[in-house]
Amino acid sequence: MERAARASAETALAAHLDMLSTEVRQEPPEVLTARLGLSLTGYVQADWVVKNQLSQDQLNTSGVPLNQDQIMIRRARLRASLDRWWVAGLLEFDGNTVNGAQARLIGAEASLKWPPERGNPLPILMATVGLFKIPFGFEVGQSDRERLFLDRSTAEHGLFPGEYDAGVRLMGGWRFTRYALAVMDGEPIGERTFPLRDPNSSKDVVGRVGIETPITPAVWVAGGFSGLSGKGFHAGTQATKSTVQWNDLNGNGVLDPGETVVIPGASAVASQNFSRFGYGGDLRIGVNEPSLGATVLYSEIYWAKNLDRGILPADPVSFGRDYRELGLYVGITQDVGPHAQAGIRYDFYNPDADSVNTVMGATTPAALAYQTLAFAAALRATSGRLIAEFDLNRNHNGRDLQGNPTNLAADAFIIRGEVSF
Repeated sequence: MERAARASAETALAAHLDMLSTEVRQEPPEVLTARLGLSLTGYVQADWVVKNQLSQDQLNTSGVPLNQDQIMIRRARLRASLDRWWVAGLLEFDGNTVNGAQARLIGAEASLKWPPERGNPLPILMATVGLFKIPFGFEVGQSDRERLFLDRSTAEHGLFPGEYDAGVRLMGGWRFTRYALAVMDGEPIGERTFPLRDPNSSKDVVGRVGIETPITPAVWVAGGFSGLSGKGFHAGTQATKSTVQWNDLNGNGVLDPGETVVIPGASAVASQNFSRFGYGGDLRIGVNEPSLGATVLYSEIYWAKNLDRGILPADPVSFGRDYRELGLYVGITQDVGPHAQAGIRYDFYNPDADSVNTVMGATTPAALAYQTLAFAAALRATSGRLIAEFDLNRNHNGRDLQGNPTNLAADAFIIRGEVSF
């Protein structure tokens, strides 16, 4: 009996030591509630724009400051998520001071999953309805607190502004395969005209298929192909009445002959829909070197028609022709031990590959492309980062003496402080 009691005590002690060892090794726990599977996470990203060449101590014609050299809250996110046996869901809120203080809902999901395993990050099948990230490519779905660079590429800002949209989605994976298919409103949260308000009954169908697998113990690869098909919206105009306009040509304040003009009325023009699509491919290759850290090389390409909703919103009905959008980025990041990281990224985006410029009757192709070469470095801790980034920007927003597009100086140096929980 004594031997059995001693064995029982040794077993209990070993179990207790294992539990303590696990607690020491694990990261700081999520905030949990009495309801099983409910957690609370969040992060804050505060930016100091040390220098931006676009900055001026002036106001634009709308009275908005043109100063860009400022300190602002870029993102302050709070996320509550639920993971139960059959169901999952989340609520995510964002606060920022980019254009004045604002708080908004950016994520809200209600999901059913199979098989019903709690804590499984990738079930075979999960059906979701709500407000979630558009399942296109890698960059759109990447978390802002995982990315080294301060913002996504210019092409992503143009084609998928704000990343989040309302819809229904099927997603999942098996072994090394990944898939997602969604039917969405087509008006992302960062869209310029109707953000999160669908003006037509047509929906965008968007999806991605890909892989994510190790090749050797030190090398892994991930990538996929994405597609989108949908309908954009061109707003019509209301009918107008004929009006009379007086131009005081001689400035004497008296109505003289020849100074009145009749402006005829116009009939109403109905709103119209137009077709749009987009395709993309993404690839990432990682090498894990124990003595140094991970090296990740990644790239993505976009090819679309009439899909821009953030940089140069496409409206082929008004313009009389389609817009072809082309974009890509390529980057590399390198860990330098556990507490430092550095990277470089080049991105290119042309919102209208067929644009032309007419000066004094001569028509030539117009250079509308945006190009950015970003250099970033970060110091990292368990719950925070300090990031410095220099952006070398090239664009079409300036004009030379002949009126042709030329580069408008827009280089920027930014420091970011980040804390997460």
